[in-house]
Amino acid sequence: MASAVLRETYSFLRWRLVPLRALGKLKNQLFGHDAPGFREETVGMSAARLAEIETMGWTNASSPSAPLLREIIEVYTPRADAVVPNDQGHPFENIVQPEDFDARNPVFRLAFSPEILDAANAYFGGAFSMASIQVMRSFPTFGALRESQQWHRDYGDEKSLHFIMYLNDVTEEKHGPFAFLNKPLSQRVKRSPIIRRLSDEQIAAEVGTDEYETFYGRAGDAIWVDPAACYHYGSRCRVPRTAVFITFNTHVPYTEMMEPLGRHRARAAREARKVRPDLAPDYIDRVLQV
Repeated sequence: MASAVLRETYSFLRWRLVPLRALGKLKNQLFGHDAPGFREETVGMSAARLAEIETMGWTNASSPSAPLLREIIEVYTPRADAVVPNDQGHPFENIVQPEDFDARNPVFRLAFSPEILDAANAYFGGAFSMASIQVMRSFPTFGALRESQQWHRDYGDEKSLHFIMYLNDVTEEKHGPFAFLNKPLSQRVKRSPIIRRLSDEQIAAEVGTDEYETFYGRAGDAIWVDPAACYHYGSRCRVPRTAVFITFNTHVPYTEMMEPLGRHRARAAREARKVRPDLAPDYIDRVLQV
């Protein structure tokens, strides 16, 4: 009983305290996996885009081909429509299932495409790993802001990368667009050893402006953003929103790979070799920390 209480207490504190997150990185530096290694190909991120995200914390991303986008929408729209909203916790649900880590699945193929994987390699200089492959269905909520609807940074690592692509049109505020402060403005927010969730009023007071970036777009439009560098919020929906999130960290992150990818990374590595036969098997294993 006592050990269970200690584990629960540690888990809670690790979720809330930045220094305890950093201990995870130290452990991975001592006992973690090797980096995949730098590759010259940067199909998904030009030199100009790379410079923009390194300076501003975000840049535009290329959309997938029309046939691939249609396939993704056809697979995930019925799942998204079946999501039942909850009245507490995160205002979204990840609708990716373990069986999706398959070379025939369109989101899996997208995640390991040159446009995505090679872009991540460029941003991290080869020292990276895949953190998650998710399709998020955000649903309407009412009342006080919940969890990720508040301003926050991600603490999966000191440097991270989201590829975010909408699967439905997000052209109005009611659609719940992803919103964020660029990197220079985010650096104005007070540092704290406690992981912070901030209101609109708090963030504006600390930054000195109530202006921020808002990602509006049609289905298939996409951006790259570093969620560890940029304060952001999402899922403030009045109508449902569905979006692909493919996330990368360094090869020695603060936290473990997100589920369900974490428990199925070996299968994912086998299937990724089919998607990218041009890559060495050990390179893919290192991307997935197998």
